[in-house]
Amino acid sequence: MKDEEKVPPMNEERARALRSLVLEHVRETPERRRRSVRRRTLTWGLLGVVALGGAGVAAAAVLDARSVTNSAYVTCMAAPERGPNGSYPGATATVAHDNGPGRIDDAISVCQDIWREGTLDEDYDPLSVTNEPGSVPADLQVCVMRDGSAAVVPSANENICDALGLAPLVP
Repeated sequence: MKDEEKVPPMNEERARALRSLVLEHVRETPERRRRSVRRRTLTWGLLGVVALGGAGVAAAAVLDARSVTNSAYVTCMAAPERGPNGSYPGATATVAHDNGPGRIDDAISVCQDIWREGTLDEDYDPLSVTNEPGSVPADLQVCVMRDGSAAVVPSANENICDALGLAPLVP
């Protein structure tokens, strides 16, 4: 053998380099590549399904807007929240006529009257004749309860109906 064709001596650095080359070759074998491609395809496919599902849920929430079908009464909420038992704090109002129950065509004006009377204030005494007048909240949203009746919520948040588990009113 000539001097140029001599194999270099085996040392720790050369052993590490050879090990690295062998491991790289094993990682790049066709079967490993197929598994890697399959794994990536499955992962991205699942992420796509999750994204489409989330978009579907969001669309259903937006498309769940309803109109008021029960105009016999309206719920005037004292606060934009649910009670611990799932109830809505506030008062329920109805309109009566000489010939029986009437229709509530303007839920906001009915609730504004109730707020003006002070009925929804914390310190309101139903037995007192000298209650202070109340103040009407600046921002009111109309939602639709499960039974189709209107619910007026004091909130500037346009998505408060969804947050309370109610349907937004069809614009």
